[in-house]
Amino acid sequence: MDKRRINGPEISVKPIEKKSTQPKNNKDDGIRKNNRSVDNIRPIFIKPNVIKKANGSAYYEAENIKIICGVYGPRSSKRSMVSDEGTIYCEFKFAPFSCNKRCGYIRNAQEREYSLIIQQAFLPAIRLNLYPKSSIDIYVTVLENDGTTACLAAAITCISIALTDAGIQMYDLVAAASATCIKGNICLDPDASEENDTNSKFMLSYMPSLKQVTHVLCTGKMEAEQSIEAIGICIDACNSIKTVMDHCLINSH
Repeated sequence: MDKRRINGPEISVKPIEKKSTQPKNNKDDGIRKNNRSVDNIRPIFIKPNVIKKANGSAYYEAENIKIICGVYGPRSSKRSMVSDEGTIYCEFKFAPFSCNKRCGYIRNAQEREYSLIIQQAFLPAIRLNLYPKSSIDIYVTVLENDGTTACLAAAITCISIALTDAGIQMYDLVAAASATCIKGNICLDPDASEENDTNSKFMLSYMPSLKQVTHVLCTGKMEAEQSIEAIGICIDACNSIKTVMDHCLINSH
């Protein structure tokens, strides 16, 4: 990975918020410690082509979340020599300095789990039939962590831009959004302090143009009605994030 310093964002783009057809779920003001409304996500900045030696790359920043991604391939791989379709390999890693507690250099169980989730999220989106006997290798590094589930969602969005930068054929971009339940309210894009105060975490990956969900992650205790509400709210957020992704790709050319 390119070790050169990446300059900070020139501009951050606030996602266009669409009016949800669902009733507002904020029962009172001041539910969140960060003073954001329950359906508000952090302003997003994405920049493609930041790692010169990679086939495709992207840098993602949303306040205290910072992620860099590199895509290599499609390239011949022994893992896929017996397959008529290409394979996806992903390595997700928190940088040692990214969290409050220093992370190790070897991937832990959570990082391996997130790597597998990313693979599953992109299997329906990438046209792997066009890359027989080839591997698409994705490397994600979290430079600053402000909510692990939010980082996973941000990584999926960042990877979509990196794959597009690499010229990988896809059915649609994949956007992702995270949520949690605070005082009975579904809150979008929780930060680290909010995640520590609740045991319910939700993350959804979505192809906005095709209107298809590629992956859902739900951990902790959440009622069925809350899960359904979280799905709808996250889909609306993914549609908003798509506008930022389109803006990024248009301005990069």
